[in-house]
Amino acid sequence: MPRTARLALLSLGLFLVLFPLGIVRPGWPPTLKADEPAYYGMALSLAHDRDVRCDFQDVRRLTNSYPYLPINNLILMSDDGWETAYYGKPYIFPLVAAPAVRFFGEHGMIAVNMLMLLGMIWMGATYLGRFNRGSLALLFAIAFFILSSAFVYVFWLQPEIFNMFSIAVCLFLAFHRPEGGSRATSAGRSWLRVLGSGAVLALAVYNKPVLAAMGLPALWIVYRRRGLKAAAAWIAAAAIALGLLAGLGYALSGHPTAYLGVARGGVRLTDPLTPDDYLAPLRQIVERRGEEVNSWTWIFRIPEIEPHVFMENVRYFLWGRHTGMLLYTPLAVLALALFLLHTPRSASRWVLVLSTAIVALFFIIFIPFNWHGGGGFVGNRYFINVYPAFLFLITRLRPRWTVPASYAVGAVLIGPLMFTPFGAPVPNPTLQAHTRNAPFRYFPLELSVKKNVPGYNGTNLYGVRMLGRADLVKTSPNSPGRAWVQGGTELEILLLSKAQLETILLQTQTLAPENDCRLTLGDDERLVTFGSGDLAGKDKTVVELTPGRFDRISWADGERIFVYELRVACSTGKFARDKNGRPKTPLFYSGVSLTYLGRREQLDDEHHYRVGWRSVDGVESIAPGATLDLRVTVRNDGETPWSSRGPLAVNLGYHWLDGAGEIVLFEGRRTAFAEEVAPGATVEVEMAVEAPDRPGSYTLELDLVRERISWFSRRGADTHRVAVEVVEAVSENP
Repeated sequence: MPRTARLALLSLGLFLVLFPLGIVRPGWPPTLKADEPAYYGMALSLAHDRDVRCDFQDVRRLTNSYPYLPINNLILMSDDGWETAYYGKPYIFPLVAAPAVRFFGEHGMIAVNMLMLLGMIWMGATYLGRFNRGSLALLFAIAFFILSSAFVYVFWLQPEIFNMFSIAVCLFLAFHRPEGGSRATSAGRSWLRVLGSGAVLALAVYNKPVLAAMGLPALWIVYRRRGLKAAAAWIAAAAIALGLLAGLGYALSGHPTAYLGVARGGVRLTDPLTPDDYLAPLRQIVERRGEEVNSWTWIFRIPEIEPHVFMENVRYFLWGRHTGMLLYTPLAVLALALFLLHTPRSASRWVLVLSTAIVALFFIIFIPFNWHGGGGFVGNRYFINVYPAFLFLITRLRPRWTVPASYAVGAVLIGPLMFTPFGAPVPNPTLQAHTRNAPFRYFPLELSVKKNVPGYNGTNLYGVRMLGRADLVKTSPNSPGRAWVQGGTELEILLLSKAQLETILLQTQTLAPENDCRLTLGDDERLVTFGSGDLAGKDKTVVELTPGRFDRISWADGERIFVYELRVACSTGKFARDKNGRPKTPLFYSGVSLTYLGRREQLDDEHHYRVGWRSVDGVESIAPGATLDLRVTVRNDGETPWSSRGPLAVNLGYHWLDGAGEIVLFEGRRTAFAEEVAPGATVEVEMAVEAPDRPGSYTLELDLVRERISWFSRRGADTHRVAVEVVEAVSENP
């Protein structure tokens, strides 16, 4: 590497390593997330107590470090019914970071990550320098490691960077062949490289055993260059190193690993805490699940593969909005392209491609609901561990414009991540807030793991789920099927349905005067224009949309889900206000409310309007205007449940007819069902009936109504009629 390039790398390194050390609390990170409480707590314990036991003093250190928010999911382990507890994560990264943590706290841990990132940049530049000019190799190596989601994990107090560094060293020692030196010296160094390559990989394997697959290309190179004896030495070095790590783990905690032979669980740390109560939630685990919970049993089971879900996850793995390689590691995709187009495709590099595929498929197959990294992730947190491997697919960087092109692509995709590694300070902030930017929002949302993707609101009604970004779409459990969307912008709402939607009905309403809302669903588009004045916010317009096609298919519990993208664009909005006329907080600039009314074919089907009247209390007379409590037993003979919640609530109602059979009152009072009435179910209801104001002979006709659609009797359903005399009450004279 030329002297100028080395000076540039040194300058960059000094900046990246030293700036975290000058940050004071509250700083980076603002609070602990994902698995950080265990790793950082263990580093504190090793730095101050030289053990990995979690006692009350350790808890105090954590809460003193992060007093701003509750500390969630501190993962601990125990083998004595939670009388004592140890940190429930591998100890090796906290042990390496402990000296820096002793003096600089969490910022020292970040500085250690920065040093390892710089080490990977140096290895990448040195390796590529064999095939390219030194300055070009350094520029690409910097782009490769910084312009990716890997840079975000530098600021995480977890071992992702540590694992990446271990894999990078393993592959560097195998793929890079230094020049110069005598033959004897070169031979000695070669053996050291063989042993070091196997031993260093053990550090990553101890954290995640599946990363052992990344040793295959190194083992292949050793075998091809030096024969079977060297390959055996590589394996022995890896095994010995792994054994030493397990032995030290046993000395620290009584177990070779934090994942076998122990009960594990997570606690939430909030004040006030006492030495006796911080483990109380975990003692309940013993009562629920027994003394021992083997946390790695899922590795030893035969996975159940659902082909449709598997293929869906593979697509998300490549270009998903929150996880896709194309978005979060664009230079890995470029490296693969350069390998296929230009680089001599040696057997060792094909083995390298196979190794990365093994790791990816392992997570997708064995944990299809959590393959991306669980509750805390940016991009694919599990797969980022093997990211350095893609650099070693490259030799010549040609054409040379690929280097500036890499920076241009990184600016668009990774720029928002670089400058907000803990999530952007936006409404409804999440670690994944960057996906609100272009081009992320145009890529598919990972529906197969949507329960682990924060930042979205949804509502269900009549077998259809409406799903949208939490900052743009507001829902309420008290109003199923209804969503308020932000005005003055264009947004996407996903409609998820087990049945294809031939046509749907949406009721629209706005608070803003003179508001134009454009709704686009598939091939259909509607423009709803709202007026102004006193009617603003009161007029409700029903829109019928015919999508013509679905956008994609997802799968859930073995069932096919049709996915439709509804685009909503409102010209303006109005801040929602409370009953006192003050703007609600947090502020929401409401454009239009969309209430899903159902599918036209579903609403028009007479099979959904069938009712069986089982019994009705007898009534002979009632005073004018009086209210009668009538006990009614009714059965749902239709094909859909009756629910008194939502915009199309099903309620009991009645009509009054006079002696000639003419309607006196059609819209009688409603009586709701306390619970949903399933098809074929029978329910008894206390029904309130208000008598006509004038005396006479009447007929009380009991009926059901699907609000906003139709009375059941108008769809061919039977009613129940009762003759009633409305008479003046007789007063008693003294």
